[in-house]
Amino acid sequence: MNWHARTIARSARIIPVEAHGAVRHALDQHQGNRFRRILAVTTRAAVGTGLLPALIAEGSVVGRLPEVLPGGGTNLVERILVENLDRLDLGAVGLGTALETAFLTPRFVTSRHVVVLVYAKGESRPRLVVKVPRQPGDSQGVRREADMLLRLAAHLDPNRLRVPAVLGTVACDGLTLLAESAVRGTVLSPPQARRHFRTVLAAGTSFIDALPVVRPAESNTDWYVQAVERPLARLTELAPLDGETAVLCARTHELLAPLRSVPLPAIFEHGDLAFPNLYFGARDSSLGVVDWERSTTEGVPGHDLVFFLQFLSESRWSASTWSAQVAAFRAAFVGPDAWAVPVLREHLRHRGVDPRSWGRLVVMTWARTAATLVDRLLLDPSGNGLRPSAAVDAAVRLERETRLWRLAVESAGRGELGD
Repeated sequence: MNWHARTIARSARIIPVEAHGAVRHALDQHQGNRFRRILAVTTRAAVGTGLLPALIAEGSVVGRLPEVLPGGGTNLVERILVENLDRLDLGAVGLGTALETAFLTPRFVTSRHVVVLVYAKGESRPRLVVKVPRQPGDSQGVRREADMLLRLAAHLDPNRLRVPAVLGTVACDGLTLLAESAVRGTVLSPPQARRHFRTVLAAGTSFIDALPVVRPAESNTDWYVQAVERPLARLTELAPLDGETAVLCARTHELLAPLRSVPLPAIFEHGDLAFPNLYFGARDSSLGVVDWERSTTEGVPGHDLVFFLQFLSESRWSASTWSAQVAAFRAAFVGPDAWAVPVLREHLRHRGVDPRSWGRLVVMTWARTAATLVDRLLLDPSGNGLRPSAAVDAAVRLERETRLWRLAVESAGRGELGD
């Protein structure tokens, strides 16, 4: 299945009309908006009478429906789950052979999979998530997520953090499908984060504080090469941006020079703690986190928190434009009233890192995040035979993460990010 839309910033939820539980769950996501509540009520009535076969926000789906044997599920994913019911131990999450599914199309150009929500028939809460590679032959992303979630579970009690549990992977027609438990709650949208700012801030910092240390600082003396130097060198090679990348990298290394010889612990890092990967509002006020494809065991203290604080600041100020996102960055990190700096300094103390280095870690966060863009845009993770391209250059140049990197470097250069 290939997804095409006029703007990749939109996502569609594709639901068979007979999947009443999945439809109810989709409509429940719009409780906070008056117009959408009215639309939801109208849609419920239309679906109930069979008048509305589907809701698609924007775009089109191109693909073919597989032939499915009678009794084997109404689509390929359902059939695979039914055939692997015992091997995946679907009974552990309350699923049998009577299933309903909803497909979520990719939201971002760097998204590498389609998400399938799986419901017990008639239920309005998903019990399982299946991830299907977005492009033919690109199963590395889902295999990596499975591996990282299994590593995370090996490092700490799985009940300590609200994260998916891997039930298994299934090979099908050259693709790898990942089955994992669904995280309870609803996606933490920017408006919801704004309304519950203090509670969400506490939940996020608690989650990040609990991420395990993979190696202590004394055993991680060469962290800079692995975490910063090599990724930036690869970015310079494959997305030179007419020389701008090399200049940004050189300035970044200059700003980070005082940290290079300081041993830092290696943290299990998520790498993308923002919408739509955060879940909130289940039985307690803890944060649930999904989509671990970008995670690493070579993480740097403070990275996840800086990423999360920027999301929270943008949510607080309803920052949907770049100028508003700059203002949100400055409100969080620049000046005597910067609300995020005390939070970041306290987290660094918790990790045994000099809190005065917080500004350099803000620069490092956005440099490292921008460096991951190449691997997310190119299907060949090894980079063998790859050359710079105008398409990759354009995508990297326009990405918000690259702009935030540039903004952080400029702010640090003006002495606005601490010492």
